[in-house]
Amino acid sequence: MTLMSINPIAFKIGSIEVRWYGIFITTAILIGYAIACLNAKKRRISIDFMLELFLWVVPFAVVFARLSYVLFHISYYLKRPFGDIFAIWEGGISILGAIPGGALGAFLACKRNKISFAEVLDVIAPGLVLGQALGRWGNWANQELYGEPVTNEALQFFPYAVYINKDNIQGWFCATFFYEMVLNLIGFVFLFFIFRKSKKNLMTFMTYLTWYMVVRAFMEVIREDAVSVGGVKIGVLGCSIVAGISMIVTVLIYCRKLHTGTPRALLDSEVK
Repeated sequence: MTLMSINPIAFKIGSIEVRWYGIFITTAILIGYAIACLNAKKRRISIDFMLELFLWVVPFAVVFARLSYVLFHISYYLKRPFGDIFAIWEGGISILGAIPGGALGAFLACKRNKISFAEVLDVIAPGLVLGQALGRWGNWANQELYGEPVTNEALQFFPYAVYINKDNIQGWFCATFFYEMVLNLIGFVFLFFIFRKSKKNLMTFMTYLTWYMVVRAFMEVIREDAVSVGGVKIGVLGCSIVAGISMIVTVLIYCRKLHTGTPRALLDSEVK
């Protein structure tokens, strides 16, 4: 089975190009937000706050995602016109930058409204990993985030591999975007149940962070365009460190060695 590439430009409105990448990413963000709103209702967090949270999180996440991508590929952008730094519609954002950027936006929104930051992180985690899964189709549309070359003809089929024909690159490569999408969908199901069963703040979010960093570290190992310094893949190193720390924190929360509190909605129900 061959997954054919598509024209990255979905349609035009006058001189404005609307790209599939933007359509996929926007759809992923909106679906992730909808899941977060459903979770917020279970924790008695108002929809008004969730709208404000959205307006804080998305801009911070996008800016940090683009900034981190540019920094990881600084040698490329130093040779390009300065305006290319802002050409986000052509692709080039990093979820490794979006996570801390979005978290900063969430923190500011929570502080402004005096709402528990830990509770909000748990609320958004399942929708976040689902949005990441769906957003990977934007990478397919842009023919990016692929892995090592697949030279064995018996393995040159989708979903194991994807055919790339872009920027003088032609051939079959590991379909890392698809691998990550599937693993993130599994992570969503896992987090869905943790959110509903756990009575500890940060349990859902720290599980998400552990899961995604392990997944991403694996993807960075086989990515063809992974950034390396001195032979060390920065993504693998960074994700492995974060995964290790978040795994320890998750275990400590689960074993009640680290007390993060209980969501207010669950405390109120226990009192009743």
